[in-house]
Amino acid sequence: MNDKKLNHLFNASRRGTPAAPAEGFETLVMRQIQRDPVRAELSISDVLGLWFPRLAVAAAAVIAMCVISDFVSSGPSLTDSAAQLSVQYFAEN
Repeated sequence: MNDKKLNHLFNASRRGTPAAPAEGFETLVMRQIQRDPVRAELSISDVLGLWFPRLAVAAAAVIAMCVISDFVSSGPSLTDSAAQLSVQYFAEN
């Protein structure tokens, strides 16, 4: 749609009269305002359900950190590995 047609449509809509609200619209609005629904308190299961994605990611991160630290601490140290590699290198040459 080009700008000329778009401007023509906007101008035509400005000249028109707005639609009147339905009968009793004001009453419906006032009832909604006065009703003021009270929010129910959340139970522990509701709170856990809301927090589950965040808790799952945090738990997975903690588990991964534990596994990585266990893997790193159970293997040979860096100095032991370097010493072993240098002994192998000089034994071959």
